[in-house]
Amino acid sequence: MPVSPAQLVATQPYANLDALRAALSQTRHATIRDFLRYYAGIHPAAALPARSSFSPMAIPRLLPHLVLADVERDAGGLPRFRVRVAGEEVVNALRMPLIGRYLDEIANTSEPTVRFPIETRHAVVETGCMVYYRGKPRVRFSLDYAEIEYAHCPLAEDGVTVDQIVSVLHYQALEPVLG
Repeated sequence: MPVSPAQLVATQPYANLDALRAALSQTRHATIRDFLRYYAGIHPAAALPARSSFSPMAIPRLLPHLVLADVERDAGGLPRFRVRVAGEEVVNALRMPLIGRYLDEIANTSEPTVRFPIETRHAVVETGCMVYYRGKPRVRFSLDYAEIEYAHCPLAEDGVTVDQIVSVLHYQALEPVLG
């Protein structure tokens, strides 16, 4: 039986908390785990956390790994993601300016994998649930990485409508080849 929009709104914070618990049980890197624990601490039981509850100063060592994107709507009502804050680790991995730019403008549209950072954030907006991933990079970076681990977490000032997404990313470097 399909879920109505009213039922989705009513269950959204609980589904996000379930996704958060699942991600915490799978995460490998302390950066991701520490961020998710912080996010869990600001997450109310019956709503999504608000940006006003999120304090970057509470997690200063994680700032190089964070991206904060505003959710805006295009003329057709589809979400677009404008980068408000990008940490040093993320900027170094991509080797390009991010702040103030839309993700769809940054992406090289001839590269089929570039949709992942946009599509995963679309899923966050549509469901109100965080997205967690750990595995091989699905996007080309300026440097080669063996693994990437990230979480895109919704923020909603009204507790329901996702208006910002805070992401934490960890890039695992390739082991040097000795020989």
